[in-house]
Amino acid sequence: MALKLKFTEEQLRQLRSTMQLKLDKKGEPVLDRRGFATLEASKDSTPWRFLDASPGSPTGFGVYVGKTKASYEVQRKVKGRVMRFVVGNTQDLTLDQAQLLAHRKLQDTKETGSHPKVNAKAELSVEATRHLTVNGAIQLYYDMLARRTPPAAEGTLKMLNNSMARLERPEVGLGHKEIRHITEEDVIKAFEATRLSAALQSNRLTDPIKLYMKSVKRVDLTKDELDKLGVKSEAMRVRIRAAGVSAAEQTFATAARAVRYAIEKEARQAKKAGRQPLLMGNDFHVLWEEGRMRDGKALHNYYEKARVRNPLGTADNTLGKAIEYLWGRRIAQKGQNESGVYYLLTTLFLGARRNETAPLAWFDRVPEDELETTSWVWLDDMDPKAKREGRASINPLTKKSGPQVFFAMTKNRRDHNMPLGPFSIQLMKHRFERRLHPDDTRAQWVYPARSERALHGHYKDSKAIMKGLGKQLPVEFGPTPHDLRRTLGRYAGKLQIPDRIASRLFNHLPPKTEDADEGSKSTMRYQEPEWDELQDALSRVEQLMASSAPSFYNELKPVDWPLLPPVAHK
Repeated sequence: MALKLKFTEEQLRQLRSTMQLKLDKKGEPVLDRRGFATLEASKDSTPWRFLDASPGSPTGFGVYVGKTKASYEVQRKVKGRVMRFVVGNTQDLTLDQAQLLAHRKLQDTKETGSHPKVNAKAELSVEATRHLTVNGAIQLYYDMLARRTPPAAEGTLKMLNNSMARLERPEVGLGHKEIRHITEEDVIKAFEATRLSAALQSNRLTDPIKLYMKSVKRVDLTKDELDKLGVKSEAMRVRIRAAGVSAAEQTFATAARAVRYAIEKEARQAKKAGRQPLLMGNDFHVLWEEGRMRDGKALHNYYEKARVRNPLGTADNTLGKAIEYLWGRRIAQKGQNESGVYYLLTTLFLGARRNETAPLAWFDRVPEDELETTSWVWLDDMDPKAKREGRASINPLTKKSGPQVFFAMTKNRRDHNMPLGPFSIQLMKHRFERRLHPDDTRAQWVYPARSERALHGHYKDSKAIMKGLGKQLPVEFGPTPHDLRRTLGRYAGKLQIPDRIASRLFNHLPPKTEDADEGSKSTMRYQEPEWDELQDALSRVEQLMASSAPSFYNELKPVDWPLLPPVAHK
């Protein structure tokens, strides 16, 4: 029976049969203080295998250690048959990815009773292709994304499932239709039905508006119709008319990609079999031809008219009121909102996306082998020696000085490392002073959830606080957490921070242009801002932002900055 062992990600990547498990005098594996197995040089390079003892591993999941590489594998009895199959190379997949892929392959095997290799090689038969439905194509696309190395993100797979569910709704009725028999008219009709269906399920529309849309069977209500329903704001009229369109666009863009995948896959099979393809032409493209799928310009126009983007500002004192409200809210309700308030204030001063700030962990509480894949915060207090010697700390991973934040695998698929500005530092210090005992299951997180039973362990939902903030401000809509991010951009503009530095602050990729070449890309890399330039820019922008709320500013400012006179509240 194979041993159950745990290894670090780094050990898994380097496993070869030239190394063997280190055993004590009793023949038991030698474990380090964290419970990970230790290795030593092997005398005969004999291949070996073990079962993975890490949390989340499916039964029978382990690693085969060969002479040139190590591979994740699963051995299980399925429907009376013992099956062993390879999941992937330990150098190509993280442990989490391998576990997820193993779960999916096992599920497929249980459903089909076939070995995963058979499932992977199974191609569309001519008859199956003839009757392939729209949702059948999306399922094929889903399966391909789930089994590739590395597999698609959970969010992507969830989006595909949501698209299939919308297309299967009775009022839409496109999911079960065969691709060969649908027409452009079918696609257009289903698109509008999806849009109406999504609008009627929206929590952003009032019941009277949804009832009226249902009665007239359309979303594009006229000005007269909206006036009768009591909608007087032009921005609100634009928002109502756009209800459901994002869900419809996402659903039909997914369907278009899936059908294209099925067409290309079947064309390759037809070529191999020496026959004519059965699937030809993608009727979903009519949506782009008729302009029903918004492009970048159309989206920008919508954002302008609907006032979707609402950064806080100075002219209407929305920034000052927001900071003062949030800063005061942290002690309300016996401190129940403290974690959420610090989360929002830090998001504001970091100019970060909400899903980037929420999972921040303390650097010194992240396992060493997870530091490159976890978002974390580093403070000078984590380097006592540097503090005693009166010098700036140096982060051991980035080799950069001073307090800093690291966002792992952001929206643009890049890691993002930034220094902290003076107010961000103070906010983080407040959190550091209040962090939970190491034994608490939430101790790793900068913004822990209220309950130890919380699924993710860290704070996630700021709707209640943001709703309360919206009532304090003279604005028709919002603000949203992303408006906090936009606010940093507005104030960087006020100080005329160079674009190359602002882009780095926001972790924005350079624009794609048709005539871009390697030379221009190289030039942009040469202009990458230095660490001290980022520190200076953040210090200036944070000072300008914080000065709109004097009491907050005076409490958290560096000691050598002058106090601001208090503002009398009406």
